[in-house]
Amino acid sequence: MIQINVSQLYNSRADETVPALEQIPAMQRRRLSGIAKLALNSAIHSLNSESVDYIVWASQYGDEHKTLKILADVLQDQTPSPTQFSTSVHNAIAGLYSILCQDATPSTSLAASWSEALIEAYAWLKTTAKPNARVLVVYYDEALPEIYQEFQPFSGFAMSAIMSLETPNLQLDLDALTHHRHKYLDAQNFYDFWHSLDQIQDHRHTQAWQKC
Repeated sequence: MIQINVSQLYNSRADETVPALEQIPAMQRRRLSGIAKLALNSAIHSLNSESVDYIVWASQYGDEHKTLKILADVLQDQTPSPTQFSTSVHNAIAGLYSILCQDATPSTSLAASWSEALIEAYAWLKTTAKPNARVLVVYYDEALPEIYQEFQPFSGFAMSAIMSLETPNLQLDLDALTHHRHKYLDAQNFYDFWHSLDQIQDHRHTQAWQKC
């Protein structure tokens, strides 16, 4: 059982605008993929010009559409674009954020669910020597290309929030966590849970979370 403070929760969706990206030059902004725009928009919005001590980036699939494009180029005996390759790796969005926002905050990139990212943030907060430390957690995902067997249709989104140990308002029961095959469901369920007016949730997928 862990307790943590969650604040400034923000969700970016593919059918919405990304106003926070206006601080990034237009030429660089146009080069970002759709999922990268959502992830950076949520991160910038949650930070709200403030700073944190650590960032946890999490996604199940990352920018898999770029990986598929690279594989298609290889099959056509074409040389993959170096830029395409460098921005297809799982930690690419973390790197793009650091460069474009000129933010050298230490970070990690996980193939993980939202709840697993919260656990990573909690572990860092419990072991750091920094007083009143804060962690930004960003989860982002979009549907795999249809060629993949695990394809499930859903709209791309990114969700972020600031975590700290001060005045906990969320209790996470590790034993009750639901391990989704499709990790995006964990993030979507948490967003609905957090904005629910009910303090106690009876749904199976929210039994691990409790507001406090």
